[in-house]
Order: sequence, then structure tokens, then C-alpha cells
Amino acid sequence: MIRGIYTAASGMVVEIDRQNVIANNLANTDTIGFKNDNVVATSFGQMLMKAYNRQGATPIGTMGLGVKTVMEFPDFSDGIITNTNNQCDLAITGNALFAVLTPNGERYQRAGNFEVDRDGYLVTKNGHRVLGEQGEIRVEGPFQVGADGTIYQDGEEINRLMLVDSRNMIKDGEYLYNAPHGVRPATNFEIIQGALERSNVNAIQQMIEMIAVSRSYESSQKALIAHDETLGKAVNELAK
Repeated sequence: MIRGIYTAASGMVVEIDRQNVIANNLANTDTIGFKNDNVVATSFGQMLMKAYNRQGATPIGTMGLGVKTVMEFPDFSDGIITNTNNQCDLAITGNALFAVLTPNGERYQRAGNFEVDRDGYLVTKNGHRVLGEQGEIRVEGPFQVGADGTIYQDGEEINRLMLVDSRNMIKDGEYLYNAPHGVRPATNFEIIQGALERSNVNAIQQMIEMIAVSRSYESSQKALIAHDETLGKAVNELAK
């Protein structure tokens, strides 16, 4: 009976985690370059149940012992591309991320809404310098970016965007990603200058999932209450 309470409670905790992720996805529907997050849950070990009679113990099946959240993972599918005609705006299609320099070291992001700071460096909205294969990217005046990430000024190549493969990335904050097992150069991508990639969150799908999570939470809650009431009744009856 106590085991049933813990099993139901573990299901409620996982649904809370899912609800938090869905709420964050919906809050970032209009965030440039945001990638939809998903939750992965797994079950605890199962217990083999047996029926005992005069002939001995007979297996009758297994009983789950609850679930737990294992990890969150981003969906890097492409979002909608919209034109801005701003030379600093860069959109990516394919499996690639921009590399930026943060106070915590090299990190990666999909958002390409950049700007040029007063020192001439290409930076993110938070002031992180965008990295190229030859170091931090510095421009003087108008520049062009090719589909392969090569940066030109006055017809001459001055740098090339450092673009890394988006697979095996984990979140490091609201919009940055990290690669704990190392990075690989991106190979399947295209850079579009003067455009931005919107969030790939499907608001309708997220609302449907939110309803499903709410119902699942309520089911686990009802199971917990039922176990609690049965336990209370058993204690009171035994006390008599």
C-alpha cells in the first residue's frame, strides 16, 4: 500500500516536469532560434509478483515501481525562415549551430539575430562575440555571408563562421547549448543572410500535450488518494 503511494507520487513528479517543459516551450513560441524541448522518462525496476498456494509459488506478472525523469532533449528541426534584410541577421537550415564566446567559455546557439558592437565585433544580443574559424569575427562596414558561412568584405574573404554539428548537444541556460563530449564541424547546413529562423514550437501540439499531461497527473493523484484512504481505513480497522 505504501509502495502504491510512492508509485503514484513518482508519476505526478514526472508530469510536473513535463508540464514545466511544455510551459517553457509555449513561452518561447516567438523566440528567435528557440528549439522545442522534450522530456524523457524511464521506469524504475519491476517486481515479479507471485501467487502462493499448496503447489508453491506461481508467477502472475510484474508490477511497476514508478517512473522518473531522465533528461530533457531539444528538437533541432528547422523553424520558419523570415526575411529581415538586415545584414547582421543570419539564419541556419540544417544540423548546425553558431559558436559564441561567453564568460563560461565556448557555447553554441541557433539564434542568428546578431549585431556589430562599437569595436566592430559581431556579437549576440547578450554581447557574446561570434566565433569564426580564425577567431572572433570583426567587420568594418558592410559584409556578406555565403551559404557555407564564409564572410566577405570588399570581395575578399575575411573569416568563416565556426559552425558545429547540433547533435548530442545539451542545454546550458535558456538558449545556449554545450557539448560535454566534444564538438564536430557541421556538414549539412546553409546560411541565409538577411533572415532569421523562428522558433520551431508548434503551439497547438503543445496545448494538446499540456491537456494530456494534466489528465495523466489527475489520474496519478486519484490513485494516490485512493491508496491513502485505503491505508487510513486499514490502520483504523486494525486499531479496533
